[in-house]
Amino acid sequence: MDSNCTETPKNPLPPTEPVLSQEQIDTFLRDGVLVVQDFLLPQEIQTAKEGLSISLRQLAQVDTSKLETTGHGLTQLSSTNGSGGVLDIFYQDWQCRIATHPALFQATTQLWKAAYCHQGEPKQKIAQEEAYKWHPHGAFDPHKGYCYMDRVGFRLPTELATKLGQDLASTTKETETQTTSTATATTAKNKKRNKSVAIQRSLTPHLDCCPDTFESTHNKSKWRPIQCFLSLTDTLQPNHGGFEAAKGFHRDFEQWAKDRPPTEYTVQQKQQIKGKRVVSKQHVSIPAPCIGEYTHMRPKEDTTVMQRVQHVPHVQAGSVVFFDNRIPHANAYRHDGTLPRIVLYCSFLPDVPLNRIYAQEQLQKFRRNIPPNDQWIQSQSQSQSNEDQQQLQDNVQDGDVARNDDNHRDQESLPSWLTDSPLARKLMAIEPWGEGD
Repeated sequence: MDSNCTETPKNPLPPTEPVLSQEQIDTFLRDGVLVVQDFLLPQEIQTAKEGLSISLRQLAQVDTSKLETTGHGLTQLSSTNGSGGVLDIFYQDWQCRIATHPALFQATTQLWKAAYCHQGEPKQKIAQEEAYKWHPHGAFDPHKGYCYMDRVGFRLPTELATKLGQDLASTTKETETQTTSTATATTAKNKKRNKSVAIQRSLTPHLDCCPDTFESTHNKSKWRPIQCFLSLTDTLQPNHGGFEAAKGFHRDFEQWAKDRPPTEYTVQQKQQIKGKRVVSKQHVSIPAPCIGEYTHMRPKEDTTVMQRVQHVPHVQAGSVVFFDNRIPHANAYRHDGTLPRIVLYCSFLPDVPLNRIYAQEQLQKFRRNIPPNDQWIQSQSQSQSNEDQQQLQDNVQDGDVARNDDNHRDQESLPSWLTDSPLARKLMAIEPWGEGD
């Protein structure tokens, strides 16, 4: 029995038929977004929700049946100040079983094969209508890959998130009045600014890739062409915290990246000239911002893109949503429903050298119970030493990807979701992919 589930479910069996139809694949090629309903069985949905409830209680003392009084604990699990309701929950058994779901991986491989060049084709030899399929990572076998350990989405209704934020602000204010007058005065400004801030907010339109460096492999930690999440709740209506995307933008991405305007603004400069105060204005232009692999859509300069980001319908409990990483996306500005929106972010990385290194780094973090740190922020305490990084690169170059001493640890020390599933062990880079896989 797993430590965080009341009952250990069996790993799903690999599908015997293709998971996606040709019509579904064509939809992804056209839109860059695909919703597949009824992907999880009702029992799988229930098991995941029960597992999440247990994890929230263990990690943050949050009781999902009493969110009005315990929901403030969600702030302990957010490194993004509540953005999108995304929680830093990793490595939970119930979570990993879904993240390594055989049907989920097979569906992804079908999309990899159809949507991306995988034979090392030079860009100049690709027909114009299929130019969007090119990438700089070379040839790869679309049937092999690695699991990308990701987080959980638990978006509270806006009304509840606001109330919890106000309660926290009130509690903080009472505590601060007991401090010295200096400290109280210092924090008063902050509380005035944050008093009405909800503990969660929307995730505004953005890209999880950098347009300026998209065609380069330099300084990249991974290549994740398809992003994905599984929904454990219905988000059928707009303004219920659900997924929003600019369908079809992956086909326009290259030209947009070339034409994207810089950020422009005007600054005022004040100075004294011959005893008179003179105010001058200076026009400033800076390149469009890109922080790592995160690209914010600017309301002014990127307004045409913002207008294309719309609610994606038909996402019911048990649905999986795939989207190309060149698709601008968000979740709704408001959540006017009555129940939390719950999703599990889970995707895969193609078997290319860059991702083999990433998979080994991820495995080492998993073994040591260190959270992944490439989603939003970089933690110096979690960063790997240069020696470890060089060793991983040497292993990949020698073809020795899943053969270090750590990987030979007795399998009895592995959780059941790994011991039960040969596929999961390959997806986690514990065992190597074979020639016939």
